[in-house]
Amino acid sequence: MTGVVLLSGLVVSCVPEQQSIGEAGQTLIKFVPDDGFVSKALKMQSTTQTTTLLEVRKNAPNATALSTTTTVVLKYDADTALLNAYNEENETDFIPLPPSLHTLSPAISGGKITLTFDGTKQEHGKSVMITIPNILNFDFSKKYALTFQIESVDGEGVISEGSEDVLIVQIMAANAMDGKYEVTGTFTDYVTSAWTGYYPKEVHLITLGLNSVAKYDADFGLFTYIFDLDGTGTSVSQFGGWTPCFTFDASYNIGVYNSTNDPLPRQRTAVLYTGPGAATNKFDVGTHSFDVSYQMSQLNVSPVLRNLIIEHYEYKGPR
Repeated sequence: MTGVVLLSGLVVSCVPEQQSIGEAGQTLIKFVPDDGFVSKALKMQSTTQTTTLLEVRKNAPNATALSTTTTVVLKYDADTALLNAYNEENETDFIPLPPSLHTLSPAISGGKITLTFDGTKQEHGKSVMITIPNILNFDFSKKYALTFQIESVDGEGVISEGSEDVLIVQIMAANAMDGKYEVTGTFTDYVTSAWTGYYPKEVHLITLGLNSVAKYDADFGLFTYIFDLDGTGTSVSQFGGWTPCFTFDASYNIGVYNSTNDPLPRQRTAVLYTGPGAATNKFDVGTHSFDVSYQMSQLNVSPVLRNLIIEHYEYKGPR
């Protein structure tokens, strides 16, 4: 199984966030989400769009705390030190979104944004909004982000020690295929017949450009194709050096390619399948759903077209 990365025993679960004993009973100030990163996808259009860039939450333990005013100061990462550190740690290449491409409300003043939770209104969340006049002015070869840090809290509350106090917000255009999908389908491997499909699964299609998307397996948190090793659903794996991505043309005909460089002798690539039993391989603009069939080509095995994947993508909403 050369080139197959074993994921046996990998369990994906949703564990409720636990508040540490040291924070119990306190009013906690944190970003939402509080894990340090969020991606915001806007429509691929030339007209003005406004959406929430980030939210700061005031988690108060009681009504008295909620009724007390809190002022939170966010520091903008003007010198890109925080963004550069994130890039280095995560092997990403984000750059700041240029001011000419957006405006914020509240605006950055003196390198900071001040948010006031009005105790008389019992506010528990404050947002920073971003307006994009024309997202088609983005350079789609670049990955944009804005970075903030919770610098201080005055009045009721403290910065949560159990949450990230720095938030990286990726800002990107979302093309027609971008979104969350429930995926069902079949997987047939002609080299190892015991391998089968692992369905249903949640997949996020993430905009790479005007007409291309990356396939992100949200169940496992990986850009990859996950398959079942023995048909039981308890032991799964993925192909190394193979990351299927989709494209679409002006008529929404779908194409597929491998976004990962896989050198010889394998040189794995993705190939659209159009033979007997093939899917329509076309994106439906009305339903936002589609069917696609594709194969993996691998030069050092026989047959070279070693598998066949036929999938249905049922749109569930924006990411």
